[in-house]
This record gives sequence, structure tokens and C-alpha cells, in this order.
Amino acid sequence: MSERRIEGVDVARGVASLVMIQGHAYDGWVALEHKESAAYLFTRLLGTLPLPAFLVLAGAAVVLRVEAARRRGEDLARVRRGVAVRGASVVLYGYLASLAYGLMDGFTSVDTLLRADVLHVIGLSILALALAGVRADRRALPVAAGLLVLVPTALCPWLSPLGAHASGPLRWIAGLFVDVPGVTLMPFVPLVAWVGIGALAALGMLRARGERPLPAGAPAAVLAAMAGAALAVAALAHAGTGWVLDARGGTLSRAHPAVWLNVIDLGARGVLVLAAAALATNALPARARAVLVRLGRGSLVAYVLHIPFCYGLLGAPVRGRLDMLEASGLVLALMALSVLAVYARDRALRAR
Repeated sequence: MSERRIEGVDVARGVASLVMIQGHAYDGWVALEHKESAAYLFTRLLGTLPLPAFLVLAGAAVVLRVEAARRRGEDLARVRRGVAVRGASVVLYGYLASLAYGLMDGFTSVDTLLRADVLHVIGLSILALALAGVRADRRALPVAAGLLVLVPTALCPWLSPLGAHASGPLRWIAGLFVDVPGVTLMPFVPLVAWVGIGALAALGMLRARGERPLPAGAPAAVLAAMAGAALAVAALAHAGTGWVLDARGGTLSRAHPAVWLNVIDLGARGVLVLAAAALATNALPARARAVLVRLGRGSLVAYVLHIPFCYGLLGAPVRGRLDMLEASGLVLALMALSVLAVYARDRALRAR
């Protein structure tokens, strides 16, 4: 199984990157009076997809790496170290990105630099899956993935309130794992569950694929069934979240029991992005597929680049001042700029 012949995950990551860019850009640029329009609300719906999708795809990528290593006869201990280092590197990139944004836009507090954001939780989740699941025993990976889904999700309502008691430097460490006011944006508990879901989804895809060289990663019928099932689960879990909130009162938070269904809902949305984008892989024109694959493999570059244009100093001239039509042209331009940045990065790496 070569990486060249499995493009479905990269295409899905590229699609998630584009959806992420549009969500942040519209949120940052559209004027308040235009945020009640149906078009804007549709962008909010799309905006629920990228975060769980990136975590689902991170879990899938670990599985692809490990299974490819098995086929090549690589030392699994060495693979485990490599994947763990990759996870730790993504955490470091999260801090470096915060530093860069702070230098551009100014620091409000140390929390601006040391807060837990999306790159931190992706990196920690990759690290956890690598350490727990990359073993010679094939059963270790699905067991570890299952535990990462079940245990943090189940304990989330009880663990999340503990972060409010963290003080001093401890809050920057605790904030990586649970909600800490002013520090946490996206904690390990329960978001790591989506990495476990992605790993289990990828294992299922590879089992259905067998030895066949399918660029999408699985037969079309399997991917269609995954997408349909994910959509159904997301719809039911979303409705169930509302029912639990109505029955128990309160608002949705990570300390509320409704978070269990919310984790399922968003995890299913992440799987939907994986399955639907992978399903579309073969139908895409070769040039479009190549662009999405390249963007998917450079999604970290796209993430770091677009944020200052949406929320930072670079976007200040248009922030909160545009209607949907005006914003749409700039959204397309920002997507194109992000793709060009990935290509420029890749060219620079090849030049070395």
C-alpha cells in the first residue's frame, strides 16, 4: 500500500481546509447586519465541520502510516517514535503560531501565547494514539482508538469543571487537557475522541479496501454507506443533544451530560467529511484532485496563514464591514492565497 495510491484522506483534508477558511473569513469580515441572512447561516453550518474533520483525519492518517509500515516491514517501535514526534511537533507549531500572531497583533496577556488551541489538541491526540496504539500486536491500535473515544467522552462532564480550580502556571498545562477559563479553546477532553473515531473509520476503510489499489481508500459503496451512516448519526445525536438540554435544563457545555451526544454529533460530521470527500476523489478532475491533495498535505500552512487575515491585523480594514457578496470575492482570494502558500512551501522544501 503506497501513500501515492491513497488520496482520499488528503482530499478530505484539503476540502476541510477550504471549509475552514470560508468559515473564519465570513465570520470575521461580514457586518453584523448581514449575519442573519440564510447565506451566512449556511456558512455557520459548514463551519461546524472542519474542527472534528481535522481530528478525524489525524486519526485516519496515523492508521495509514502504521498500516503502510507493517506492509513494508518497518520497525513498529521506530514508527511509534516517529508518529509521537510528529504529534509533539504539531503542539510546538501551535505555540509558535500563537507567538507569531502575538508579534503581529500585540499581546494581551501571557494566556494569549500559552492558550490551548486546535493545533495543540491535534498534536496531543496524535501523540496519545501513537503511544497507546502503535504496537506489534494489531489489536492494540483499534483498542487504543476505542478507549480514546469512550473514556474521555464518558468522563468529560466530571473532568471539565476541574480546570476552573487551576491557578498560576498550572493553568497553562491543565488547559491543554480540560477547560480552563481564559486559557482553553479546544481541550484534549473530549476532543481526542474524534481522533479515535477517525482511526476506527480508517481501519474499516482499509479492511474493505484489502489489497486493491483504490485511490479513495475504500470501495465507493463502502464510502457511500459511511457517509450516509455518519449523516444519520449526526442528525440523531444533534436532535438528542437538544432533547437532553430540554429535559435537564442548562446550556450546552463540556460539563453538561449533553456533551456526550454533542461529541457523537460532531464526530459523525468529521466522518462525513472523510467519507464524502474520499468518495468524490475518483470523480474529481485530475487537476482539482491534485490541488486538494497538495492543500491537504499542507493544511498546517493554510491554517497558520489565513487566521491573521480573518481575525488579525491583516484583516482589520474589512473586519465586520462587508456584505456576503463582497466577502465572497475575498474568501475566494484567501483560498487561492492559501493554496499558493502551500505550493511555495513545497517548492522551497524541494529546493533544499
